[in-house]
Amino acid sequence: MKWVDVADTQDIQLGKMGLVEVERKKVVIANVEGTFYAFNDRCPHMNAPLHLGTFHGKVITCALHFSSFDVTTGKKLSDPRELSVPPEIFQNMPANFLQMEEKLAEIRRQIETLDLETYETKVENNRIFVRI
Repeated sequence: MKWVDVADTQDIQLGKMGLVEVERKKVVIANVEGTFYAFNDRCPHMNAPLHLGTFHGKVITCALHFSSFDVTTGKKLSDPRELSVPPEIFQNMPANFLQMEEKLAEIRRQIETLDLETYETKVENNRIFVRI
């Protein structure tokens, strides 16, 4: 493992996050109350890019299935949620589509959501370093 210089502290404002590439890995840097945290950009549920999700306080929520994680610890806070779709949306869909959707929902329910892969960070001379 080594420390890699990834960004200037001014590049990632309070309460915001930024995407960087470190040793061929996409890593999100989050600024929580002036402290920087780094984690893998891929959601540990179904590999969606987390930088496209929402970030509030210290919680990142995946844009694909809405799993949420504490960026300061990497711990999973909530499992995925499916959107509620009104039944009338499916009213005119072919039967084979409905069967496929039921099967996909069954598969998604079986996918375990793990904690985030996190990386150690430090700041020196206004530069953010990530240990990879």
